[in-house]
Amino acid sequence: MKRTYAVKIGVGVFLAAAGIILPFLVDGMESLSSVLVAIGLVTVAVTGVQHWRYSDGLEKDERTQKLGAYAISYSWLLTIVFLAILFWVDYLGLLVLSVQAVLVSAILLMGFSARLFQWYLFRQGDVA
Repeated sequence: MKRTYAVKIGVGVFLAAAGIILPFLVDGMESLSSVLVAIGLVTVAVTGVQHWRYSDGLEKDERTQKLGAYAISYSWLLTIVFLAILFWVDYLGLLVLSVQAVLVSAILLMGFSARLFQWYLFRQGDVA
């Protein structure tokens, strides 16, 4: 196991353990405790998947960095178009959206579209 994986797993376990112990030491910290446990478990899970996929091999090279950068650029452009559409929908009074709904939809669109574009570009092999 790579040293970085071991460190990440150790940090994740520490955060999860701190989140479990914190409510017993300090009153009123239940929400912070939940956040710490969630972050710790996600860190351990993501690092475990990275270790399973890459083991001791390369995680990225110039080609994968280039494809990832293109995918994130496409995602950013799609999000700008989406936000412009939401602006016009709100401006014309077609739909009333709360700020919270707009932010959540933009965050989800950026994350999912970036991953979708990365998947597509990696299947294509390269960008032109």
